[in-house]
Amino acid sequence: MKSTTGRHLPALANLVALETTARLGSVTGASEELCLTQGAVSKQITELEDFLGARLLNRRKGAMAATQIGEEYLKTVRKALAMLEEATREVQSGWAAGGRLDISVPVSLGNIWLLPRLLRFAKEQPQIQLNVTTKVGPIDLENAQQDAAIMYCSAPPPHHYSMKVMPLELFPVCAPELLPAEATLATATKKRLPLLHQMAALEAWPSYLKQQGIRQPERDGPRYGLLTMGLQAALGGMGVALLPDFVTGEDIRAGRLIRLSTTAYVSPKSYYFVCLEEKLTHPAMHTFIAWLREQRSEELSAP
Repeated sequence: MKSTTGRHLPALANLVALETTARLGSVTGASEELCLTQGAVSKQITELEDFLGARLLNRRKGAMAATQIGEEYLKTVRKALAMLEEATREVQSGWAAGGRLDISVPVSLGNIWLLPRLLRFAKEQPQIQLNVTTKVGPIDLENAQQDAAIMYCSAPPPHHYSMKVMPLELFPVCAPELLPAEATLATATKKRLPLLHQMAALEAWPSYLKQQGIRQPERDGPRYGLLTMGLQAALGGMGVALLPDFVTGEDIRAGRLIRLSTTAYVSPKSYYFVCLEEKLTHPAMHTFIAWLREQRSEELSAP
């Protein structure tokens, strides 16, 4: 098999034949799925092996199985076929006209703050398909499938476009059954109520207590990986939590939580929107950044 494009690429049909045969473990099964004869499928696999100069499939115990080289090659082939299929569906569905963005966001910020606002974005920009996934911790955009991410970090990675979405400001809150409404943080520490910690901001309580001139309790409290987990612990009366308004606002207004101070602990880290600089030329990215900037302005101007 020779390349007819001037590029060192095998025929797409041969790659599909390889992937289907390896997945089903049978030339017969592949021929039925692809609506080809068994001879045609075998010929396509042979052409591909000749082109690569390597054996990709072996017959083992009556079934076709990938060789070690074949298995490694298939990892890339499957990714490439999936990307081609997805791009084709985008064009057929009309999404390609407006574009598509794959964005990763922290779990709690995404579920509580961002996703409720995305209904407005979908109505304003129906031509853009926005796919959102959640992730705890940093994300390597140079090697990930995502186009952009909102990250909780002290500074965005170098050689990336970044925009600060919001700082992380934390206020002490607890369930009303633990303390009277007029209680303060000093009251909570005198009663030795447990302090609920966030894994991403373990420095928060020691720094905040020092800021308030309150002695650090000897007994440490439980730790939680997500802001929403800390919220549920506070609602359940398990102790005092340091949480942002976007997490606790609704529960405070409903009387399910009380705030023990109007002074916030401001984390040295913030939420940043980050993407590779070359992604900025994408019209959909430009539109989303402008929209996100509006959301940030509304959040900062809210009373």
